[in-house]
Amino acid sequence: MQRIFACEVTPEEYAREEGHRHVARESVCPNCGQAASLHRHGTYSRWITNLAGMLLAILIARFRCWKCGRTVSYLPSFALSYRLLHARIVQAWLDGERDRLEILRWAAHLRGYERRAQAFAPTVVRVVGHGLGLPPPSPSRLWPWLKGACGGLEPATRQLVALFKITLFHRYQCHQPTRL
Repeated sequence: MQRIFACEVTPEEYAREEGHRHVARESVCPNCGQAASLHRHGTYSRWITNLAGMLLAILIARFRCWKCGRTVSYLPSFALSYRLLHARIVQAWLDGERDRLEILRWAAHLRGYERRAQAFAPTVVRVVGHGLGLPPPSPSRLWPWLKGACGGLEPATRQLVALFKITLFHRYQCHQPTRL
């Protein structure tokens, strides 16, 4: 399972300060509900862009439940699930900021992200319903609605995953509780 936690540092600071070591485990396993059952279970590496659009490798903390044996990974909020680009770069693109160097560098990826979000928007609207307030009048208005309801892509992604087990781009298995 994957959880997304609010992370106020940059990817560089996260890597330099070994941010994965500072992730606190949840008091209850999100898979089986057993209290005080999670223990550190290593890390995995993944790539992310920084705010300048340059690639950087970071480590993601993993915990394992001694009761159900399932693992839980904790992704910092600047790193979107299964996406290479920093959440703020993606948000800038969705907001129409298309002339910055870091945006231009990744324009092909960003166009793909936008197409994926537009194609998946009807599903997001259907799943979320009134869960974040009055839904948008049409799926094409999903991003402005989410931004207004949540404040930005990072908090929107955290809420979508935590409350609805979905992202702007897809419903990933890693956000679903494991069947025991």
